[in-house]
Formats: sequence, structure tokens, C-alpha cells
Amino acid sequence: MISGGATAGHLLPGLAVADELVKRGLEKHKITFVGSARGVEVSMVPAAGYQLRALPGRGLNGRRCSISNLRNLLAIFWGVLQGIILVGRYRPSVVLSLGGYAALPASVGAIVFRVPLVIAEQNSAASGVNRLLTKYAKAAAVPHAGTGLRNEVVTGNPVRESVIEADLLGRAARSRLEWPLEEPVVVAFGGSLGSRRINEAIWQTANDSDLPLIYHVVGKRDWHLLPSDLPDNIRAVAYDEELPKAMAAADLIVCRPGGSTVAEIAMLGVPAILVPLPQAPNDHQLLNAQRLMEADLATIVKDEELDGAQLNLEVKRMLDKYRVQGDADVERRKRSVGPRDATQRVADLVINHCSTVLPAD
Repeated sequence: MISGGATAGHLLPGLAVADELVKRGLEKHKITFVGSARGVEVSMVPAAGYQLRALPGRGLNGRRCSISNLRNLLAIFWGVLQGIILVGRYRPSVVLSLGGYAALPASVGAIVFRVPLVIAEQNSAASGVNRLLTKYAKAAAVPHAGTGLRNEVVTGNPVRESVIEADLLGRAARSRLEWPLEEPVVVAFGGSLGSRRINEAIWQTANDSDLPLIYHVVGKRDWHLLPSDLPDNIRAVAYDEELPKAMAAADLIVCRPGGSTVAEIAMLGVPAILVPLPQAPNDHQLLNAQRLMEADLATIVKDEELDGAQLNLEVKRMLDKYRVQGDADVERRKRSVGPRDATQRVADLVINHCSTVLPAD
């Protein structure tokens, strides 16, 4: 049982581990996801061929007292009760917690029924749910040491098979995307829902004819706000299911530094302008971004400082700094700092802590 979701950042590592377990011989129908009825898992998990049990609930808006937070808290309690019932009914061999409020129901169920619990943390600072669960977990798979979780095992962050495929394809994807083969291209996005701050900064650069092609994944939430008079160098889409291909083919990425996104950038070796979300719990997005900056793969722009002028300046500076001198894919792969076997390492942890024997690799 894989517990969690709500956002793609939480869900995608779980899907990667599930696919790895299937490669090792576990039948798909023996893997169940338990997530949020409001999350991306409602569409993504069935599309991947796995069964999903979607429960009520949504995250709290900070720690302030409000009617909406009270309603959210009651929904979480109701979801936890249903999660306990689900674990009691399925009696899984192991529960993998992906963090976030959507991971709480089945994870609490694992504790109640003494099912082995393994945590997968995507960020440099552990989520509140994973910190709450850590004393009950057999192990915690983490991107690097120091997250504050017990029984840490540094595995790196699981990435989708599509990211590995995109890395192999590299610049060859440009022809399919109808991008210029030699000119620089910037890919900008803001997570599964999009980022209003990044979107507006992109649109404010529209009058600068010196900027290269910008492939802009707006997000479905802000798609209705898309200006009608954007220049030809800004190609906007609402969503891209094959975003890793665009990332690997790009010269520069502009995005929020969520845990899964940072792991993909680190593995692909594409330079990035990172705009941490200031409201991120425990400032984990800033910590994620700092890891990439220390690896000389990124620069950080504060959310409140990002506008068209600042983005224009940073794009030109970063493209100049990482100007292609030879084979673009060779140069990109030399910058890669992310482990390529993180998914396999997390799958090993899951198997090692199963209460029953899973099929051999």
C-alpha cells in the first residue's frame, strides 16, 4: 500500500517505486494507492494502471484558527478513520508513506495494525506528517542526511522512468517539439497547478525581443488568464504530460524547487532559476534550492523579487554562464549530480521491510 499524493511532487516518487516493484515481479493489482479525493492521484494513479482508494480531506492553511481550517481538520480525522478501516481490510505487507496530509490515513492505519511502515521523504526538510510518523517507521528514505527523521537511509529521490528516458533522448526531442536545434530554449513551469508569480513574470517579459524561445507550462489554474497578445517566442501550454522531455532538451529551467522537481533537475543536469515558495512548510523549498545552488546548477530568486525585469536579467545571465561550447547533451550529463538508482534503493527498502516475501528481482 502506497499512502499519499495530493500534489505531483508527493505522488510521482510513489508511482516510480510502484513501477519498479512491478518490474521485479509484483502484480499491479497487488499495489494499492491511498490518497486524496482532491489530489492529482485521482487521474494519475488509474492512468498508470493501479487501484486507488481516494479519501476526503485537504491540508491545513497554516496554523491559524479559522472555520475553514476546522472543517479541514474534521475532514482529515474522517479520512484517517477510513484509512484505518482500509488497512484493516487489506492487511498490506508494508505501507510506504509519501508525506503530506494525504499520507496520514493509511499510515496511521499501518501503526494501528502493526503493519511495517516505510517513509519516503522528498525534501531537505521533512514534512510535518513524516515527522509525526517517524518514530513508528522502520526506515525513512531521504534525499540526503539531515532531514531530522529517524532511521534515515540516504537513497536519493525516486524519479519517473520518463525522466530516465528523457535523459537518454536529450536534444533529440527538439525536433518533435518544433524547437530550434541550435538556439537556446528556456522551459518554465510552476508545478502541477502552476505558479502565478512565475506566470506573471513570464508574461511581463513579452516586450523583450532579445529573449530566446520560452516554453511556458502555465498550469490549468491560471490558463484562463493567459494574455492573448503574447509574442511568438513564448509558447504556452496548459499542461505537459511529457514535461521531462522538454526539461532534458532545454538550456535553462525556471520553476519552483519542489523535492521531485529538484531531483529531476539534479539528475538531468539542466541549469535552473529557482523561485522558492515562501509559504512552504519549514522553508523546505529554499533548502531544496540551496542544494542545487551548492552544486553550481542553479541560482535562487526570492518570490517577492521575481518580476519580468528580474527574470529577464537572470535568464540572460544564466544562459551566458552555461553557454553550450560543444555537445550539449554531453555537457549537460557532466553536470548531473543526482543518483540514477534512487528508485531501486527505495524499492529495496520496501522489500526489506515487508512482512511477507515479495517476488525476487
